[in-house]
Amino acid sequence: MPPAVSQVSRSTRTRLRLLRRLLFLVVFLVLAALALSQFTELKRLAAGILASTAVIGLIVGFAAQHTIGNMVAGVQLAVAQPIKIGDRISFQEVDGRVTDISLSYTYVDPGDGSTVVIPNQMLVDGIVHNLSTDDTQG
Repeated sequence: MPPAVSQVSRSTRTRLRLLRRLLFLVVFLVLAALALSQFTELKRLAAGILASTAVIGLIVGFAAQHTIGNMVAGVQLAVAQPIKIGDRISFQEVDGRVTDISLSYTYVDPGDGSTVVIPNQMLVDGIVHNLSTDDTQG
């Protein structure tokens, strides 16, 4: 009996593990700050931590707006799956087969030996023609 085949690639598992750890860290920090705010002696410290976290988040958010937008678009592509690895797509002037979809970029092979890297934000905002039906082999 052959071993079960994982439907998730190693790179996807790595990205999901990173996202899970990042989400866990954010939730842990918020919960720790909220727990500290329950103690009257530590209420000022907890308020300071929450305020500084909000300010840092705001600064990082503005500084990395395009990067974060690409990552959110990558999550959107992963959830909605309008395109999959192996699909033939047409996007703006690019026609080719999707070779990889990362958190920030989608890689398309136009068939001439090159690779076109498209930011996920552009794919989400634009019109993508998926030329594949159920056939992802040919």
